[in-house]
Amino acid sequence: MAMRSVLGLTAYMRRAALALGAVGCAVALGFFGVPGTAGATDVGQLDGVELLDPAWSFTAANGSFGFTYMTLDQRGAPARATAALYVPPGLPPQGGWPLVVWAHGTVGVGNDCAPSHHPQSERNRTYFNRILDSGYAVVAPDYQGLGTGGNFSYYNAAVESSSILNAVTAIRTLPLPLSRRWVLIGQSEGAHAVMSAASMYGYNGNAGPAGGLQGAIATGLRTDPAASLRDMFRRNSTGSGNQVGYAGYYLAALEDRTPGSVLPYLTDFGRDYIRKAATECLSTLVADAGGKRPAALVTDPDAPTPTFEADIRSLTGFQEDHLPTDVMIGYGTDDIDVPPTHTETYGATLQSINKPITVTVHSYPAQDHSGAFLTSLPDALTFLQTHLR
Repeated sequence: MAMRSVLGLTAYMRRAALALGAVGCAVALGFFGVPGTAGATDVGQLDGVELLDPAWSFTAANGSFGFTYMTLDQRGAPARATAALYVPPGLPPQGGWPLVVWAHGTVGVGNDCAPSHHPQSERNRTYFNRILDSGYAVVAPDYQGLGTGGNFSYYNAAVESSSILNAVTAIRTLPLPLSRRWVLIGQSEGAHAVMSAASMYGYNGNAGPAGGLQGAIATGLRTDPAASLRDMFRRNSTGSGNQVGYAGYYLAALEDRTPGSVLPYLTDFGRDYIRKAATECLSTLVADAGGKRPAALVTDPDAPTPTFEADIRSLTGFQEDHLPTDVMIGYGTDDIDVPPTHTETYGATLQSINKPITVTVHSYPAQDHSGAFLTSLPDALTFLQTHLR
């Protein structure tokens, strides 16, 4: 379904009001007051709204909407991004529905990989149907570059955080009964995204229109990308088959940031694989590797590029000592995608350098990378109840 301009959407908004019938007459009437922002250029500005295909939504959602908004790309320039909004069933509580902002894991970096325009996985359906049934609205940014004609800069802390914070700003311009209180939830790459967004939140002392962040939940978090990725490239590395896809996206992001910093150090297979990484989503890209490991991408697996660790730190780094809100970290003991060797220590370090907040770490025995996310749901619901009610 094509994205529509916000300006002049009376007929569309009538359909949106019907989709939200349980919300009540006041909210339905409020939809006709959506501000006209066609051709938006300011960061955080809403640019378009659409009804999402039900096949891309959750059965517990009482309404599902896609929206475009302005954020920043990997070069700091204004750029469009897309996101989805899922509204819970029933009437909103006084003050509006509290908001969960979902940061997704690795899907790819190409335009067609945007999660908001694909069916949800069974795992995500189970998780977010429960979140919605518990009375929380859900906003799910795609990250800038996914669904907007460009390429997402993978694991780019600045792009991730900007995509998240500006999505919150943009959705607040819709006349929906949303609370000012919100919590971040992210899995895998999304765990890195929520930590990046939390560290950037209110960094200049003023949270601005995205104010109200109450907490962050991160599962499957890569705690030291520079070190763990260098180990992932070594010839004797082990782990899931997905790791070669992750490696391809990281190398593509580094080459995009600094042209010539990666390509001279790739094998013939690696150069072809990085080209494919620009358009292919994760499952296809992994299949294209034919079982090869990340070491096959580079000429020297012990040093993928001469400045690899420094470049990864520049790409993924965020202010670990500037976390303004409570954090819950979860991991599976059997995770072979992002080995959790240092997760407990990392949680303790975050607590020691962020005294005003509480950092909790939950381990989930016998759970792998994906399984830990679903297993963490009861702890996540407790966290949400504590921080949003």
